[in-house]
Amino acid sequence: METLDEAKNLWQNTNQQTNQPLLNKGEVENIIKLRIKKEKKNAAEYFGLSFTYQILIYAFACHLIIKYWGDNLVMLLSAAGVVLYIPLTVILMQKFKAMFNLPPQQAINLQSDVKNQFTLLSQFFNFKKRFDLLSLPLTSIILTGVLFMLYVPGGVEAHITGAVFACLGMLLVYGVAAWFENKKHFVHPLNRLRFILQDIGQVD
Repeated sequence: METLDEAKNLWQNTNQQTNQPLLNKGEVENIIKLRIKKEKKNAAEYFGLSFTYQILIYAFACHLIIKYWGDNLVMLLSAAGVVLYIPLTVILMQKFKAMFNLPPQQAINLQSDVKNQFTLLSQFFNFKKRFDLLSLPLTSIILTGVLFMLYVPGGVEAHITGAVFACLGMLLVYGVAAWFENKKHFVHPLNRLRFILQDIGQVD
Protein backbone atom coordinates (compact mmCIF):
# COMPACT_ATOMS: atom_id res chain seq x y z
CA MET A 1 0.00 0.00 0.00
CA GLU A 2 2.81 2.36 0.88
CA THR A 3 4.48 1.61 -2.44
CA LEU A 4 1.28 2.48 -4.30
CA ASP A 5 0.92 5.78 -2.43
CA GLU A 6 4.56 6.64 -3.12
CA ALA A 7 4.09 5.95 -6.82
CA LYS A 8 0.94 8.12 -6.85
CA ASN A 9 2.74 11.02 -5.17
CA LEU A 10 5.67 10.73 -7.58
CA TRP A 11 3.28 10.82 -10.54
CA GLN A 12 1.54 13.91 -9.20
CA ASN A 13 4.86 15.71 -8.55
CA THR A 14 6.06 14.83 -12.03
CA ASN A 15 2.90 16.22 -13.58
CA GLN A 16 3.19 19.41 -11.57
CA GLN A 17 6.80 19.92 -12.72
CA THR A 18 5.85 19.16 -16.32
CA ASN A 19 3.03 21.70 -16.25
CA GLN A 20 5.23 24.48 -14.96
CA PRO A 21 5.46 27.35 -17.49
CA LEU A 22 8.68 27.56 -19.53
CA LEU A 23 10.88 30.64 -19.30
CA ASN A 24 10.21 33.25 -21.94
CA LYS A 25 12.92 34.75 -24.17
CA GLY A 26 13.43 37.79 -21.95
CA GLU A 27 13.95 35.69 -18.83
CA VAL A 28 16.41 33.43 -20.64
CA GLU A 29 18.35 36.47 -21.88
CA ASN A 30 18.54 37.83 -18.32
CA ILE A 31 19.96 34.51 -17.11
CA ILE A 32 22.52 34.57 -19.93
CA LYS A 33 23.46 38.16 -19.05
CA LEU A 34 24.11 37.09 -15.46
CA ARG A 35 26.35 34.27 -16.69
CA ILE A 36 28.25 36.67 -18.95
CA LYS A 37 28.67 39.10 -16.06
CA LYS A 38 30.04 36.28 -13.90
CA GLU A 39 32.57 35.28 -16.57
CA LYS A 40 33.72 38.89 -16.94
CA LYS A 41 34.12 39.09 -13.18
CA ASN A 42 36.29 35.97 -13.25
CA ALA A 43 38.37 37.47 -16.08
CA ALA A 44 38.80 40.70 -14.12
CA GLU A 45 39.91 38.70 -11.09
CA TYR A 46 42.60 36.96 -13.14
CA PHE A 47 43.72 40.28 -14.63
CA GLY A 48 44.11 41.79 -11.16
CA LEU A 49 46.06 38.84 -9.77
CA SER A 50 48.30 38.48 -12.81
CA PHE A 51 49.03 42.21 -13.07
CA THR A 52 49.85 42.37 -9.35
CA TYR A 53 52.22 39.41 -9.70
CA GLN A 54 54.01 41.07 -12.61
CA ILE A 55 54.33 44.36 -10.73
CA LEU A 56 55.94 42.46 -7.85
CA ILE A 57 58.42 40.89 -10.27
CA TYR A 58 59.35 44.29 -11.69
CA ALA A 59 59.62 45.81 -8.22
CA PHE A 60 61.83 42.99 -6.94
CA ALA A 61 64.08 43.18 -10.01
CA CYS A 62 64.43 46.97 -9.70
CA HIS A 63 65.22 46.58 -5.99
CA LEU A 64 68.02 44.13 -6.77
CA ILE A 65 69.44 46.34 -9.52
CA ILE A 66 69.53 49.38 -7.22
CA LYS A 67 70.80 47.51 -4.15
CA TYR A 68 73.51 45.59 -5.99
CA TRP A 69 74.46 48.29 -8.45
CA GLY A 70 77.89 47.44 -9.82
CA ASP A 71 77.42 43.67 -9.53
CA ASN A 72 77.07 42.98 -13.24
CA LEU A 73 75.78 39.43 -12.91
CA VAL A 74 72.99 40.32 -10.45
CA MET A 75 72.03 43.32 -12.57
CA LEU A 76 72.02 41.22 -15.74
CA LEU A 77 69.81 38.49 -14.26
CA SER A 78 67.41 41.05 -12.77
CA ALA A 79 67.15 42.92 -16.07
CA ALA A 80 66.57 39.61 -17.88
CA GLY A 81 63.62 38.91 -15.57
CA VAL A 82 62.09 42.29 -16.40
CA VAL A 83 62.57 41.87 -20.16
CA LEU A 84 61.11 38.35 -20.00
CA TYR A 85 57.77 39.48 -18.55
CA ILE A 86 57.25 42.69 -20.54
CA PRO A 87 55.55 40.90 -23.50
CA LEU A 88 53.10 39.17 -21.14
CA THR A 89 52.19 42.49 -19.50
CA VAL A 90 51.67 44.20 -22.86
CA ILE A 91 49.47 41.42 -24.29
CA LEU A 92 47.54 41.17 -21.02
CA MET A 93 46.76 44.88 -21.06
CA GLN A 94 45.73 44.82 -24.73
CA LYS A 95 43.41 41.81 -24.52
CA PHE A 96 41.65 42.73 -21.30
CA LYS A 97 41.27 46.37 -22.33
CA ALA A 98 39.57 45.17 -25.52
CA MET A 99 37.40 42.79 -23.50
CA PHE A 100 36.07 45.43 -21.11
CA ASN A 101 35.89 48.40 -23.53
CA LEU A 102 33.53 47.11 -26.19
CA PRO A 103 32.07 49.35 -28.92
CA PRO A 104 28.44 50.31 -28.10
CA GLN A 105 27.00 48.06 -30.82
CA GLN A 106 28.82 44.96 -29.56
CA ALA A 107 28.00 45.74 -25.93
CA ILE A 108 24.27 45.73 -26.75
CA ASN A 109 24.36 42.51 -28.77
CA LEU A 110 24.73 39.49 -26.46
CA GLN A 111 26.16 37.18 -29.06
CA SER A 112 28.79 39.68 -30.24
CA ASP A 113 29.75 40.41 -26.64
CA VAL A 114 30.28 36.74 -25.79
CA LYS A 115 32.08 36.00 -29.07
CA ASN A 116 34.41 38.91 -28.42
CA GLN A 117 35.13 37.71 -24.88
CA PHE A 118 35.63 34.12 -26.05
CA THR A 119 37.99 35.17 -28.88
CA LEU A 120 40.12 37.48 -26.73
CA LEU A 121 40.38 35.00 -23.87
CA SER A 122 41.25 32.19 -26.28
CA GLN A 123 43.92 34.30 -28.00
CA PHE A 124 45.51 35.28 -24.71
CA PHE A 125 45.41 31.67 -23.48
CA ASN A 126 47.19 30.46 -26.63
CA PHE A 127 49.86 33.12 -26.11
CA LYS A 128 50.19 32.28 -22.42
CA LYS A 129 50.71 28.57 -23.09
CA ARG A 130 53.65 29.38 -25.37
CA PHE A 131 54.91 31.98 -22.91
CA ASP A 132 54.79 29.47 -20.03
CA LEU A 133 56.95 27.01 -21.96
CA LEU A 134 59.65 29.68 -22.19
CA SER A 135 59.16 31.69 -19.02
CA LEU A 136 58.83 28.95 -16.41
CA PRO A 137 62.27 27.39 -17.02
CA LEU A 138 63.94 30.79 -17.47
CA THR A 139 62.30 32.21 -14.33
CA SER A 140 63.45 29.18 -12.34
CA ILE A 141 67.02 29.56 -13.65
CA ILE A 142 67.12 33.32 -13.00
CA LEU A 143 65.67 33.05 -9.51
CA THR A 144 67.97 30.17 -8.59
CA GLY A 145 71.00 32.10 -9.82
CA VAL A 146 70.06 35.25 -7.91
CA LEU A 147 69.26 33.44 -4.67
CA PHE A 148 72.45 31.38 -4.70
CA MET A 149 74.60 34.40 -5.52
CA LEU A 150 73.12 36.48 -2.73
CA TYR A 151 72.45 34.00 0.04
CA VAL A 152 74.60 30.87 -0.52
CA PRO A 153 78.35 31.19 0.10
CA GLY A 154 80.23 30.29 -3.06
CA GLY A 155 77.16 30.71 -5.26
CA VAL A 156 76.07 28.28 -7.94
CA GLU A 157 79.65 27.29 -8.80
CA ALA A 158 80.25 25.86 -5.32
CA HIS A 159 76.87 24.10 -5.10
CA ILE A 160 76.02 22.96 -8.61
CA THR A 161 74.03 19.90 -7.50
CA GLY A 162 72.03 21.91 -4.97
CA ALA A 163 71.37 24.63 -7.54
CA VAL A 164 70.11 22.07 -10.06
CA PHE A 165 67.73 20.51 -7.53
CA ALA A 166 66.56 23.96 -6.40
CA CYS A 167 65.91 24.98 -10.00
CA LEU A 168 64.00 21.78 -10.75
CA GLY A 169 61.96 22.22 -7.55
CA MET A 170 61.03 25.75 -8.55
CA LEU A 171 60.14 24.58 -12.04
CA LEU A 172 57.88 21.88 -10.61
CA VAL A 173 56.11 24.35 -8.32
CA TYR A 174 55.69 26.90 -11.11
CA GLY A 175 54.49 24.22 -13.51
CA VAL A 176 51.83 22.86 -11.14
CA ALA A 177 50.68 26.39 -10.27
CA ALA A 178 50.43 27.30 -13.98
CA TRP A 179 48.42 24.13 -14.70
CA PHE A 180 45.85 24.92 -12.00
CA GLU A 181 45.79 28.58 -13.04
CA ASN A 182 45.09 27.67 -16.66
CA LYS A 183 42.32 25.27 -15.66
CA LYS A 184 40.61 27.81 -13.41
CA HIS A 185 41.00 30.98 -15.47
CA PHE A 186 41.03 29.71 -19.06
CA VAL A 187 39.95 26.12 -19.75
CA HIS A 188 36.78 26.16 -17.63
CA PRO A 189 35.76 29.76 -18.54
CA LEU A 190 36.23 29.05 -22.26
CA ASN A 191 34.01 25.97 -21.96
CA ARG A 192 31.36 27.99 -20.14
CA LEU A 193 31.50 30.74 -22.78
CA ARG A 194 31.11 28.09 -25.49
CA PHE A 195 27.98 26.80 -23.73
CA ILE A 196 26.65 30.36 -23.45
CA LEU A 197 27.10 30.83 -27.20
CA GLN A 198 25.14 27.63 -27.80
CA ASP A 199 22.35 28.84 -25.50
CA ILE A 200 22.22 32.20 -27.27
CA GLY A 201 21.88 30.40 -30.58
CA GLN A 202 18.90 28.48 -29.20
CA VAL A 203 17.30 31.69 -27.90
CA ASP A 204 17.76 33.48 -31.22
